[in-house]
Amino acid sequence: MAEQKFSFSGSFQKSKEYIDTQIELIKLKAISKFSRILGRLAVDLAKLVLSFVAIIFLCFALAFYLSEILGSFSLGFLAAAGIFILLILIFSLASSQIASFVMNTTIRKLMEVWDDEDEEESEERQE
Repeated sequence: MAEQKFSFSGSFQKSKEYIDTQIELIKLKAISKFSRILGRLAVDLAKLVLSFVAIIFLCFALAFYLSEILGSFSLGFLAAAGIFILLILIFSLASSQIASFVMNTTIRKLMEVWDDEDEEESEERQE
């Protein structure tokens, strides 16, 4: 049986390949996590846009309803605008609480995506 000799150049080459493989693995994991987060953000953005459209239609429905009650389109739309101005004032007063709620929800959602990825990796390693 031939005895293998230790080679610095061989060890150096294997170490370089290992480091390159680890760097590539880190890049792929980062891309995977980023794409999952981007996908979730895209879905949330679509929900937000659709919710905005629904709110617009509800606003028109309210304005037309108030127009029928008040007997004038001008008064109905003016009353609806007044309601929304009142809502804007309420939201302005509660802006710090709303901002912290949105921030906490966003962080929680991003961490769920991050943790889901870590759980899938650990399950793959166990198999």
